[in-house]
Amino acid sequence: MVKNNSNSKLPLFMQDLKVNNIMQEIIYCIPIKTKIYIVGGTIRNAVYYEYFKEKLPQRDYDLIVIGNSKKFISNLREKNFISGKVQRKDEIVLKKGKIPNPKIITDYVILDIHLSKGKDIRRMIKSEANFTYNCIVLLLKEANSINWYKKLISLPGALIDLKNKQIKINSLYHPGNLFACLRFMSKGFKQPSKREVELLLKSLKTMPKDRFEKSVKKVFDYVDGEKKARLLTKKLDIKEDVFNKNILKK
Repeated sequence: MVKNNSNSKLPLFMQDLKVNNIMQEIIYCIPIKTKIYIVGGTIRNAVYYEYFKEKLPQRDYDLIVIGNSKKFISNLREKNFISGKVQRKDEIVLKKGKIPNPKIITDYVILDIHLSKGKDIRRMIKSEANFTYNCIVLLLKEANSINWYKKLISLPGALIDLKNKQIKINSLYHPGNLFACLRFMSKGFKQPSKREVELLLKSLKTMPKDRFEKSVKKVFDYVDGEKKARLLTKKLDIKEDVFNKNILKK
């Protein structure tokens, strides 16, 4: 366990003592010959902080398991991780309180554990990461290292696009990518090309309705209200009301 949270050379999420201690438990639970990668917003936000010294909202921690996922999950449960709400068929959500008697979402470290039969982490992020600046991963064990930044695994252009705050589509795997685009535009990211906007809008129309309303609320909360969200869609020259679920019927 770490003794303090003053080590600013670690990734941003590891600088929080409570989170760090839980991450140490997770690392301890990794079976032999199994690799756990931290992906998605957590590692992107850590790199972003290195560039701009600005914290982006952090809700959960996405992990990709390559190896013995059953043993890893069993080990976590023995450490009193409990089940959370699952959003996708290929994931398991576990969580553990950062404080005694946790009550609200921010009281927990929430793990979105993505189960994969593949072994090539680069191929996985190439097929699933929504934007190029999300094509960055790190072995969870390396999060303990002050040299973690040198051990990042990224696809070509990922770090450059993040540093330049440029939104570029990598994959349309997630139908909510348009909403993600708006969230990052609110943080000063440069908008994608007109053609990419057309692809994002087309993909949005495939989003299941049960996820649509939650995604809209997330956008409004993130960008500080519906009015600002609608201004962002105008910047993209979108004529349709993308926050109306009836758009999915078209």
